[in-house]
Amino acid sequence: MYDAVIIGAGPAGLAAAYAAKRAGLDYVVVERQCIVHTIYQFPTGLVFYSTPELISLGDVPMIVQGLKPTREEALNYYLKFVESQGLKVNTYEEVTSISGEDGDFEIRSVSQREGERCYRTRKVILATGAFDSANRIGVPGEDLPKVFHYFKEGHPYFDRDVLVVGGKSSAVETALTLYRAGARVTMSYRRSSFRGIKYWVLPDLENRIAEGSITAIMDSTLKTIRQTEVVLEVGSEDVADRDVADGERVIPNDFVFCMTGHGPDVPFLSGTGVEVQPENNIPVHDPDTFESNVSGIYIIGVITAGNVSSDIFIENSRLHGPKVVEHILAQNGVSQ
Repeated sequence: MYDAVIIGAGPAGLAAAYAAKRAGLDYVVVERQCIVHTIYQFPTGLVFYSTPELISLGDVPMIVQGLKPTREEALNYYLKFVESQGLKVNTYEEVTSISGEDGDFEIRSVSQREGERCYRTRKVILATGAFDSANRIGVPGEDLPKVFHYFKEGHPYFDRDVLVVGGKSSAVETALTLYRAGARVTMSYRRSSFRGIKYWVLPDLENRIAEGSITAIMDSTLKTIRQTEVVLEVGSEDVADRDVADGERVIPNDFVFCMTGHGPDVPFLSGTGVEVQPENNIPVHDPDTFESNVSGIYIIGVITAGNVSSDIFIENSRLHGPKVVEHILAQNGVSQ
């Protein structure tokens, strides 16, 4: 019988494990992929916008070469954090069900190495993140091998016709990286102008569009994906390409990146009994203790914000786990 089983080994889950260990709780972390899998999914060479001290965990400093950490430096830091702190993390093990009640939950999982497993625990801490569940567009051809919902690096797409769908920062940065790798880039965005883009990135995009290096088809939606082309539905408010008429436009295409955001695994959350607000996919939880509508099940990390947004990120989600541990101890009559 564990005091807590933490599901998810992202920064929020690792911070919870660190707090649980320091509090003397018997815990284990179960992660279906690798440690900090979300960060592993980030584009190669990405530079964080936060400084090292804002994404480090516990009292273990993050040492970097520049002013801000790269993806690779962050990956190394979190692995060393787990190793140096002796945290108990079972990777490549997927939780299949959670049942029971506060004080006596049963968690069933499938481990890549050991097969089916079963845990009993007094508390459950869900830190499953949201990056693994991409928002699908739902158009014909979206399941073709040439379509991606994540972007890693631009090198393979040299001299190829690539469509980037979306207009937020991830789509813009994907388009710019592809352009610099020698791809012929077209962007499709459903709005008439780009919004919510980091201020230091927008001028770069605008300059590339103005010089014709990147084609931006605004007020457009992806209608169909075919093997060698895509079909866009173009509205009347297009401002980036005045030559585009209303109606359908067919353009040559080799690859498609649907950078349309991500969200929590709603079926998994609902399967635990946790209620999820349908309008924004936010799980019902107490914002102070992070306990969900199911007593004994806590929600921490980016899933507390539902559909991935700029509201919750490493800087503040790393603080969730310690608050949960504090609440668990308080329920047991222990104060820190």
